[in-house]
Amino acid sequence: MFGILDRYIGRSILTTSMLVLLTLVALAGIFGFISELDDVGKGNYSLTNAAQYIFLTLPSKAYLLFAPAVLLGSLLGLGAMASNSELTVMRAAGISNGRIIRAVLMTGVALMLLIALLGETIMPKAEQIAEEIRLTALEKRLSVKGRNGLWIKSGTRYVNISTVMPDFTLLDVHVHEFDGVELLNSIQAARAVKSADNNSNDWLLQDIEITKFSGEDVKTERVDEQLWSDITGEANTGAALPSLVSVDVLKSLKGSSESLSARNLYDQIQYLKDNQLDSRNVELAFWSKIASPFATIVMLMLSLPFVFASQRSGGAGQKIFIGIMLGIVYVLVNKLLTQLALANGMSPLVSAALPLICFLVVAILGIQRSA
Repeated sequence: MFGILDRYIGRSILTTSMLVLLTLVALAGIFGFISELDDVGKGNYSLTNAAQYIFLTLPSKAYLLFAPAVLLGSLLGLGAMASNSELTVMRAAGISNGRIIRAVLMTGVALMLLIALLGETIMPKAEQIAEEIRLTALEKRLSVKGRNGLWIKSGTRYVNISTVMPDFTLLDVHVHEFDGVELLNSIQAARAVKSADNNSNDWLLQDIEITKFSGEDVKTERVDEQLWSDITGEANTGAALPSLVSVDVLKSLKGSSESLSARNLYDQIQYLKDNQLDSRNVELAFWSKIASPFATIVMLMLSLPFVFASQRSGGAGQKIFIGIMLGIVYVLVNKLLTQLALANGMSPLVSAALPLICFLVVAILGIQRSA
């Protein structure tokens, strides 16, 4: 499957791409650590905590910088081969540009699988642990959006949470259950703690006031503490989404959508759709996550016209400049096109795929003109 030529070209691209990626991630980590120094000394946040936080966010930085790093690495790796006349020798030996392109694309598939594995396994977990370390050390509560706290719709119930602590303890919880437009009952709890059973989706509510509305009658009951499933009379089914609030939904508040796995994003989409809420932004993040590995192959193809067109001209400095400019253009155009497409009513799938399609067309046209 992989011949000598495939391995040689692949090794050249992989080596330079990984070196570029390590350099970019190291620079991003250094700048990130410098910015974290402003918080050192607050609460229990120490230099060690800051270093741990930055180290655990490196996979996320690597994921975001992977496509530009592959583009720059490909320009340098293939450019070095062109400058050393290796591509010329290959052509003289009867190897066509199509064969060289095939070898580059085979390397791209390997890189695509690598970044997909990073984005689905290592990055989400590392980002979650990093945020937990930072929030706990800073003794910060997980702020929720809006002056009125976090509102979550779960079936016929509307849950309002004032504050979420780093360990996911909920403070000042209000639950309102409706039958159509009629309010059936209202539950207020000072605290809600995740059940001690890790396999359970239940919550233990403390300092509870339950108000039930029946016609013109209003009944109020106070309870020190009680399980949510006992309050509602619903048995814990072990489903992925608890009847009060999903921990996965709370976890998603900590970081950006880019730091979540495709599976977590899919679960959020199902939750929003089940509760008849707008899921377009989360769907865009999901499809962008699916499309992200394919950007690796597109970036490799985008570098080929510059290599074929200038096999003996231009040094490393010129190729670095071209790679940086193309990387910046890709990031800006990708963000611009996805948001414009979504704002103009296009489906999230089309919005996520549009930038890749545009750059792919540019790469193919460039290869045809330079080959």
